[in-house]
Amino acid sequence: MGHTAIAKQLQDQGCYLAGVPGFFRTEDGNWALTGLPRGILIPVRNVCGQIQGLQLRKDNSVKRKFRWVSSMGEKDGCGAECWTHLAGPATETLILTEGPMKADVIHALTGLSVLAVPGVNGLSQLSEALSDLQRNHGLEGIKTAFDMDYTSNYHVQAGYAALYTLLDKLDLTYSTYLWDPRYKGLDDYIWESLLHKQRAN
Repeated sequence: MGHTAIAKQLQDQGCYLAGVPGFFRTEDGNWALTGLPRGILIPVRNVCGQIQGLQLRKDNSVKRKFRWVSSMGEKDGCGAECWTHLAGPATETLILTEGPMKADVIHALTGLSVLAVPGVNGLSQLSEALSDLQRNHGLEGIKTAFDMDYTSNYHVQAGYAALYTLLDKLDLTYSTYLWDPRYKGLDDYIWESLLHKQRAN
């Protein structure tokens, strides 16, 4: 399906595309979705399950695999923000990780609810999201589960310091998941543990 056809189908379903990152008006006034390289589109959802934006995981890419879908600079286009993403229902305690795809995988494998930021240094929308979860959904605690390279990466450690300052300010309890550092992310570790159990049986 072409990018203009995608926009038309969404409009036919009653969707309003103005202000949605990635969509813009063409020269003939029709709405279209910006051109994208091959990859997986990942919906980034708020606490109500509504899609705030999209990330793209590019195929055959080693560096900068993930990018926000944006139509900034196009006619009636819109840029992306560093939105948070909630996988699963809002609960009293949430796992906090980096990346909406990782959050979705952890939730799918464990059933636990996971809140994601784009990265440990992408916290601009986190305070508002956590405050909303506190006020309206009874959030009390956070378990952080960022990639294990935080133990040796100065920039990630600096991001962690800012995160802990924020959690203290909001009076949220917090702790950190640790796992075998051979597995970069918690999703990788959980997946390998499940495979190990299957092979053992």
